[in-house]
Amino acid sequence: MGQHLQKLLQGRGHQVSILSTRKQINKSNHIYWDPTVAYIDPDFRCQQGILINLAGAGVADKRWTAKRKEEIRLSRIQSSETLYQAIRGGQLNVQSYLGASAIGFYAADDKPHVETDPGDQSFLSQVCQQWEQSSLRIAQLNIPVSIARIGIVMGQEGGALPALTQSFSFGIAGIPSGGNQIYSWIHVEDLCHLLLFLADNRKEGIYNAVAPTPVSLKVLIHSAIRASGKKVLSMPVPSFLLKLALGEMSIEVLKSSSVRADKILEAGFQFEFPEIQTCMNDLFAVKKVVEV
Repeated sequence: MGQHLQKLLQGRGHQVSILSTRKQINKSNHIYWDPTVAYIDPDFRCQQGILINLAGAGVADKRWTAKRKEEIRLSRIQSSETLYQAIRGGQLNVQSYLGASAIGFYAADDKPHVETDPGDQSFLSQVCQQWEQSSLRIAQLNIPVSIARIGIVMGQEGGALPALTQSFSFGIAGIPSGGNQIYSWIHVEDLCHLLLFLADNRKEGIYNAVAPTPVSLKVLIHSAIRASGKKVLSMPVPSFLLKLALGEMSIEVLKSSSVRADKILEAGFQFEFPEIQTCMNDLFAVKKVVEV
């Protein structure tokens, strides 16, 4: 997602500076920072910028051990706190702040969720609640703050799609626990445009960053099969196998979460890919062009 956003910003003529935890990157627009010790390269100064914070350890990258769960939580809170201190101290002079969150904030139930709904006591919801509070603290510095609760991102280079379709090459598609759980998704291009819409218009508050048409996981995977043009046999994957393979993380794979996009639509944002089939057709068309 970060690369898509960078290209979009540069295509609009913006100068983009990227905070990176990797010292070895030798690029003029990469600025070293270490949120674990609230450090940003002191030689870097930002004047009249828009700050977009997407930092956080990948939720699905590793099994959820106690150590990994703490890394997931702290990586989000420490990044926001580091930016807060840099703004407060004058190193960063920003016009607005856009923070990320996730639809993991919402409880697993059949209710279509809106931004005013409360979170619950689950691990990811607790992380999202703390994450959002750390971002909203920046509003105390008289800076407009908006937060995007991001849904399941559909893109070829990252997000959920590669994991869901990696078995297509073998002619099979596993559908966890029958596939009736609802997934609130968003095309990566729509997500990047939505983030810039919030930043450009200095919107304040929390917005669900999801397409307006949530679908079941079964429908999502079948849409991907149609778009791929491959002969793929779908088959159910018992939930107990996922629990054995993924541990506690399986809760999120099996979770049903229907999230509404009404607020961002009413704000004037228009989706290029509001339907799952047009989303998949676009993503697999891109992949076919790359593979030729």
